[in-house]
Amino acid sequence: MTDISLPLLLFLAVVQGLTEFLPVSSSGHLALIQNAFALNKRIILPVTVYLHIGTLLSLIVYFRNELDRIVRSLLQSEPEGRRLLLLIILSNAITVAVAFPLNALVEKAFATPPIIALFLIVTGLLLIIAEIRKTQRNRSDAAITVGQAVVVGLAQGLAAFAGLSRSGATIATGLLIGIPRHQAGRFSFLISIPAILGANLLEAKDIGAVRTPVSFLAAAGVTAFVVGYLAIHWTLQAVRKAKLHWFSLYCFFIGGLTIFLSMTGFSGFR
Repeated sequence: MTDISLPLLLFLAVVQGLTEFLPVSSSGHLALIQNAFALNKRIILPVTVYLHIGTLLSLIVYFRNELDRIVRSLLQSEPEGRRLLLLIILSNAITVAVAFPLNALVEKAFATPPIIALFLIVTGLLLIIAEIRKTQRNRSDAAITVGQAVVVGLAQGLAAFAGLSRSGATIATGLLIGIPRHQAGRFSFLISIPAILGANLLEAKDIGAVRTPVSFLAAAGVTAFVVGYLAIHWTLQAVRKAKLHWFSLYCFFIGGLTIFLSMTGFSGFR
């Protein structure tokens, strides 16, 4: 007997692959699906660890050139690679310092659909404000500063709340503080690698609770990898072409729908 069926597992893999990197909040979608269908948290959270393996691999493959440069910088005298590594470490240190004290509030918000909806609306507002600012005019050759890395790390820490998109918050924040478009998207995804890895390690202790066949999990992992890889590309394209407002409209719609269902007493959204 399995804990979760293959069709549901593949559905979750597609949702995870898309929403992990599109600026619409993967944790928010997971929480809403879990509440709407009364899925067992003891099962769903460990399953997402397997799905995150797929999306993490898609990040590593997509940004293999940047990661190769960082590795080579540790072995050779390559200052740009070392500087990028230090900025990634700094951002994630700030993320941990912000997110860790909020853990109890994050857990409570995960089970409260109206709060998730509000954070989705906040995500939409951040994205649309970043576009209104016309930040695409920033100098394309400007390097990311230490101060900018700190602020983006702060945004990533606050995005621990379900509904507040990690990629949306970090990309929008980066654009608003002057990071050039082509760098804002790539830096957002690069700093997510340690963040996703760290979050998975924290959840890995419960991974044995899943009794789903390995073949099911492998299929879901491959699905999450492929969909995630495509989602990274689509998001970077949207950032470069100033099309983030389309994602903001989606966040407004899902957030508004969730609030409506909560107000009408719909099961799982109270």
